[in-house]
Amino acid sequence: MRNHTGTDKNPIRNKTAVEKIKTWFNFLAVPVLLLVLWQILADAGVLMEVILPSPVKIVKAFFRIIEDGTLAIDLSVSMRRVLIGYITGAGAALALGIGSGLNKVLERIFSPLVDVIRQIPLYAWIPLIILWFGIGETSKHIIIARAVFIPIYLNTVQGIHGVQIEYVELAKVLELTRKDFICKIVLPSATPSIFTGLRLAAGNSWMAVVAAEMLGGLTGLGYGLLQAKEFLMSDKLIALMFVIAAVGMLIDFFLRLLEKTALRWKTDNQGKA
Repeated sequence: MRNHTGTDKNPIRNKTAVEKIKTWFNFLAVPVLLLVLWQILADAGVLMEVILPSPVKIVKAFFRIIEDGTLAIDLSVSMRRVLIGYITGAGAALALGIGSGLNKVLERIFSPLVDVIRQIPLYAWIPLIILWFGIGETSKHIIIARAVFIPIYLNTVQGIHGVQIEYVELAKVLELTRKDFICKIVLPSATPSIFTGLRLAAGNSWMAVVAAEMLGGLTGLGYGLLQAKEFLMSDKLIALMFVIAAVGMLIDFFLRLLEKTALRWKTDNQGKA
């Protein structure tokens, strides 16, 4: 409601606006304070430029790699590698995860093997994969697929095993076919856990591509980081780190949107079952 002066007198709306301002303030206050302190210490000469350059110099380095085109090239190469490796690893993990979650024989076959593989750190696999497949694109795709596979497989199996007994009993009462039971009960119920795995895998894929590119190759964000380190270009190195973080957050945001869509589909399907 508005009075004759046009002032908004709705307390709920005003409260919501205040809460949003407080949320943004809480979110930005500490990072902004740290950036200001960082800049002050750098200007005062307390921080060595070669070790930790000022935020202003990092921003300048960021715009410099945009202008010379190296960021666009390295980012596109890394994104393509991540996309291929992610789709490959996620496809295999979902197929085996769903199969193992629904079939005890498959689970007895694959789960022990997955447990052994996941105990070996990714960085221990990289030399062997490079030995087998060389330093070309194939090895990078396999390294990323390995990083992606484990969290998706484990969360998929866990999600299927976590289907509530009430839903199973409901399916029996409704005499659903196995296909309907899987499509309308099991997969919708396992969706949150599956998306947890997909989001964890997205973060793993970025770590994997950077590691793979640093160990072999002449392009990509990982190679850019290695080159910046070799030439003591700390400003470029940190700028690339922020780029990697920003892209990772965008990918996670996109997966969150997909998850919301999937959960709406889950709700609709359970309502119809």
